[in-house]
Amino acid sequence: MSSRLTQRGMAVIAALLVVVAASALATSVIERQGIMASILISERDRTQAIWLLKGGLDWSRVILMMDARSNPTTRLDGMWALPVLGLPVGTAEDPDRALFSGQIEDEQAKFNISELAERGRIVPGQLEMLENLLRWLDINPDLARAMAHRVALAQPGENGLPKAVGLRSLDDLRALEGFSQTIIDALQPYITVLPPGTKINVNTAPAEVLAAIIPEIGLAGARELVVQRDRGLWFVNRGDFTNRVRTTTDDAAQRISVNSNWFRVTGEVTVGATLVSLRALLHRSSQGLASVRWVTY
Repeated sequence: MSSRLTQRGMAVIAALLVVVAASALATSVIERQGIMASILISERDRTQAIWLLKGGLDWSRVILMMDARSNPTTRLDGMWALPVLGLPVGTAEDPDRALFSGQIEDEQAKFNISELAERGRIVPGQLEMLENLLRWLDINPDLARAMAHRVALAQPGENGLPKAVGLRSLDDLRALEGFSQTIIDALQPYITVLPPGTKINVNTAPAEVLAAIIPEIGLAGARELVVQRDRGLWFVNRGDFTNRVRTTTDDAAQRISVNSNWFRVTGEVTVGATLVSLRALLHRSSQGLASVRWVTY
């Protein structure tokens, strides 16, 4: 009798062990399925966000084309300069599930570090301008020489070959000593990387940049000029600017413009819990058509 009870007890224990093992296996399968479902949802939301950002980039191109057709100059009161913040772009049933924010910046409002060197040699005058700009921004002016050296390395030298790849944006400076992400973020509104010879738009440039490229007006003079400009006294042409400044030399006058063809587009889309960002550089042709030179997500 005791033997039978023992066998029954062992059978019950074995059955319980089987149930526990099956439960553990089922739990593991359910957990894996939950993880896979979360991954698929995240990838779906990311793909949707990228397509929405591509739509935002196309919107930027249309805005810039419309601005070129309606305005003879590029100014900060243009439609292109208005940022978009938290625009619902989800479905009709749930528009707030996807939110879009974006902004267009005039890159020709900034100091172009491509001018720091020519044929592999640093240009002293341009270097001095950048050093002054960094001082006004409370940033170590020694970083100007580091930038100039990096630009020079990317240009053909005496042997006809560059020693480094060309810079695409300020983010490429992160490999240099002293260029933290904080420093690069602080430089973004004032410094850019564009083809050499690109002129600075006096209708959009901040006072620090104007004072750097036209030293004779000084920082105080540049700030007063910007205050008047932003109140609506926009510059209609280069002659208008030089007449109002009066102290501008012929060399400085050749560095300025009242139009822009280079723009930086930044944007981000939030879909559910997924956030995707975009950065792009656009070039607007003389016909007003804007093409994408580079884009990152």
